[in-house]
Amino acid sequence: LAAAFDATLGELRQALERESFFTSDVSHELRTPLMVIASTCDVLLAQGLTDAKQQQQIRRIQAACAEMQELVETFMRLARTQDGPGEEAEAALAQLAGEQVDRLRPEAAGRGLDLTLVSEGDDAGRYPAPLLRAVISNLLRNAIHYTDRGFVRLVLRQGGFSVCDSGAGIPPEKRESVFQPFVRGDATRGDGLGLGLSLVQRICQRRGWHIRLSENPSGGCEFRVEFS
Repeated sequence: LAAAFDATLGELRQALERESFFTSDVSHELRTPLMVIASTCDVLLAQGLTDAKQQQQIRRIQAACAEMQELVETFMRLARTQDGPGEEAEAALAQLAGEQVDRLRPEAAGRGLDLTLVSEGDDAGRYPAPLLRAVISNLLRNAIHYTDRGFVRLVLRQGGFSVCDSGAGIPPEKRESVFQPFVRGDATRGDGLGLGLSLVQRICQRRGWHIRLSENPSGGCEFRVEFS
């Protein structure tokens, strides 16, 4: 019986190591082609050989490339057992929140939504920028995607923040499952793999942050993240 347990634990350890190596290797290999795409876009814009419509398309490629680079960095950090000292670029919550709201506001406006940033208190903490940026971005994108009308609101407070929306909400019995991989809130919506909230939860667990989903008093959902 002891030998059987030992063998099973050994297989589990090897499986976890393979998953970690795979994630790290894939993320590392993606860096080079993404850098090529980003540098090519820079050259095309610098040469000024394209018209206004083509420049708009190139900037969209640039933005998508930047998002992919951020995700690659996030996956590489999650694949590591622990982060070395000084490896994380740190930033303030308000700074990252403002960046993400500005970046996603055109997408929200295109869906007829009012995306706003509200501050209910100052937070003086410094947090790992790639990981916190991924958490904020995924929660905002999720809210924008599943809200048909009304608003999406990012509320900052001391020690954390909330993403609130005026969507249809999620029944209490399904709130825990939305954090599982490949689970989407509304299966009728075709795009998305259901990995955003799973990634958010993994990051929060890695950093010791707490995330919970509740009903927004004015309707819709509230994803609340607390740093301690």
